[in-house]
Amino acid sequence: MQDGTRLNQYLLKEDLGRGSYGMVKLVYNEDDNNLYAMKIMSKKKLLRQAGFARRPMKGGKKPTTPLDRVYREIALLKKLDHPNVVKLVEVLDDPDDDSLYMVFELMKEGEVLDVPTTEPLKENVAQRYFRDVLLGLEYLHYQKIIHRDIKPSNLLLDDHNRVKIADFGVSQEFSDGDAEISSTVGTPAFLPPEAVSGVNDKFYGKPLDIWALGITLYSLVYGETPFKSPHILELHEKICNHDVIYPSTPKVSVECRELMGRMLTKDPALRITMKDIKVHRWVTQGGVTPMPSETDNCQLVTVTDDDVRSCVKVIPKLKTLILVKSMLKKHSFKNPLTSSQGKT
Repeated sequence: MQDGTRLNQYLLKEDLGRGSYGMVKLVYNEDDNNLYAMKIMSKKKLLRQAGFARRPMKGGKKPTTPLDRVYREIALLKKLDHPNVVKLVEVLDDPDDDSLYMVFELMKEGEVLDVPTTEPLKENVAQRYFRDVLLGLEYLHYQKIIHRDIKPSNLLLDDHNRVKIADFGVSQEFSDGDAEISSTVGTPAFLPPEAVSGVNDKFYGKPLDIWALGITLYSLVYGETPFKSPHILELHEKICNHDVIYPSTPKVSVECRELMGRMLTKDPALRITMKDIKVHRWVTQGGVTPMPSETDNCQLVTVTDDDVRSCVKVIPKLKTLILVKSMLKKHSFKNPLTSSQGKT
């Protein structure tokens, strides 16, 4: 990849990240003179993801091909519009090539925190960021989307120091009250007991996201995850059986620790819900700063067949313009919208 390669109106510049799902390039849009993040993904890998496009079409219609399901989910992601969710701007596709090009708004300030770190966030800053994530996650759940990979490296800061949720690479849609999940994806240190115990064939998505949010809050205030091991089976055993230990330093308020404890309840049926988190005394500062209601925070997005047909801009023979196969083989991409690498 040479600096100056062009893809439609986008001038491709330096790398922003790499990993198992593809890679991301910083791109300059010559039409509007703005910078964006272009995520280059493999359609084959998207099709293999168990959670991708599970929700049936409106009116009971079924997608005719697996790629139709991918396009339908892309149409939904494009219509998401919330101040705490990273915006998908455009998707380019060559039908004869495996690569899919997803253009996102650029989050110039990067991740909220590089974990592990010896310099965690001050509690008041973590609280402000947590409130942003809470609103974004409530919006996703309202759209019947389980994120499945909430963690600090997927929480990005915009120019106004506002946090937005990024990376829907392993997200899952659902059609009823909650998603029934049967596959384990996401980041191991952020997975809940029900996902790693080996006891449950299926588990629910909303409590999974709440657990990951609890691990994330712990990471923000303590600079590390509560359960750690270089060996995956030992890590799973700790997640399932070990209590959460709250270090004496840095000093974290009783209210914050109590909230983390309720989010990190091992039994998902007893885990605190989104509704109760929003009114928790730590989140609202004892009621001084109440959270917006679900009605004020969320507006349901609907996807039509026209949305699906127009969600992707088809450009044939892309591989004559850009060579990505060698990059996709590197398997080192991590966060879709960050310039930092090697993070949790």
